[in-house]
Amino acid sequence: MKRAFISVWDKTGLNELAGYLHAHDFELISTGGTAKAIESWGLPVMRVEEITGQPALMDGRVKTVDLRIFGPILADLDKPGHAQDLAQLGQAPMNLVVVNLYPFQEMVQKGLCHEELLEYIDIGGPSLLRAAAKNYKHVLVLHRPDQYADFQKLYEEYGDDIPQPQRKALAVEVFQHTAAYDARISEVFSGAGESSPGTFKIEAIHAQNLRYGENPHQQAAFYLPKGVEPPWKQLHGKELSFNNYADLEAAGRIVAEFEQPAAVIVKHGNPCGFAIGKDLAQAYRRALTTDPLSSFGGIVGLNRTVDEETAHAMAEIFLECIIAPSFSSEALNRLTRKKNLRLLESAVSDTQGAYSREVRTVAGGYLIQQTDSSQGEESWEIVSNVKPSSKQMHAMRLGWKLVRFVKSNAIVFTNDIQLLGVGAGQMSRVDSVTLAGMKAGKAQLELTDAVMASDAFFPFPDGIEEAARLGVKAVIQPGGSVRDEAVIDAANTHRMAMIFTHTRHFRH
Repeated sequence: MKRAFISVWDKTGLNELAGYLHAHDFELISTGGTAKAIESWGLPVMRVEEITGQPALMDGRVKTVDLRIFGPILADLDKPGHAQDLAQLGQAPMNLVVVNLYPFQEMVQKGLCHEELLEYIDIGGPSLLRAAAKNYKHVLVLHRPDQYADFQKLYEEYGDDIPQPQRKALAVEVFQHTAAYDARISEVFSGAGESSPGTFKIEAIHAQNLRYGENPHQQAAFYLPKGVEPPWKQLHGKELSFNNYADLEAAGRIVAEFEQPAAVIVKHGNPCGFAIGKDLAQAYRRALTTDPLSSFGGIVGLNRTVDEETAHAMAEIFLECIIAPSFSSEALNRLTRKKNLRLLESAVSDTQGAYSREVRTVAGGYLIQQTDSSQGEESWEIVSNVKPSSKQMHAMRLGWKLVRFVKSNAIVFTNDIQLLGVGAGQMSRVDSVTLAGMKAGKAQLELTDAVMASDAFFPFPDGIEEAARLGVKAVIQPGGSVRDEAVIDAANTHRMAMIFTHTRHFRH
């Protein structure tokens, strides 16, 4: 009889797998809670202690670390000496190992203390998986419930002679998985969340193939860390593209910054329209006025349930995607008439925790940084002779939130309810000011009394002078230039209010 060792924390799909193995003449060997589950399904199972002759020790910390368990898993059946050693142990070879690990990461996310987390560091599980993976020529190894169905298909096709490439592929996944598991434990216990870790490992599972990358000749796919749910649920429309993913993230994060009904339109990673309103329909219509031309083919992000009125407004132009917390049935009925329009539901909340760290590939390595989070007003300083009015302060808060999501050099013009003009990705900051003014002019939006937000300091007074020419009456910027005094003098000359935030928001 073939033998299968099973010890799992996550028992999803185990009923079907255990039944399948029993029906195909596998003897089931298991531990503790897993054995109880198998017995409850009316299936025969041999408990580990029947093989080892020892009960679980030390509150279950020691259950499987025994020659009579690891010998059958590690025995290379091509070597006569291994078979002899097995005979001395009175054991037969193990053919299949099914193990998943204690949910350490999930317990970290629940906020367990140091002492509690210690009990979720799996010892036997990784050892069993690594042993089976090392001996993949003779032992199949499964470590995730979503592998069970594929295993059954393989077994139906090949029986006990599953080919070596498939066996090796399963082993490689195990080594990647246990390496990431140990790395996460090391990261947590070294306090690496508060500083740069000595090593950084990523374990991500393939979630979706994409039609192509940024361009049609580039292959691409989307991956998610183990245990992490997709960031949104697609309700309608054709499959998402690489660029859709990038723009959807920006759209979701922008509207999550606001408590009032808010709408943003994102194009190529930058907001080209944004507004708040008394309701969602008003916010969207205002956002559309920022740059109607660029909004064509854009990604819309909303922070309220999409109602019928808002849906009708959005249906008037071509959009790629709409992401919102939910859609009313009337809104869905209207929007799903557009076959290709992608509709996505996403919980809008404080995103700082979900995006606490950013990783980018460069020069054959990785750049890792903390995510640029929204900053409070504790460090803000009024540096001009003119003090900003209450309305200007509201506009500055709005502009300062938005400029963080615009590619550097970044300039945005706002009032207290909407985005008026955007200057993004220019090599010269004064050019960004000019571009933002040009965009506002094309949209016929009035800049008199508008506020200008800049993601970094002005190196020369020319940016302030250009903004004053356009009608801007207040500026919010980090400060920190060697020519700050000249910049402040320019603001005072033009009777402009100016705030230094002392925080820069470059976005490359």
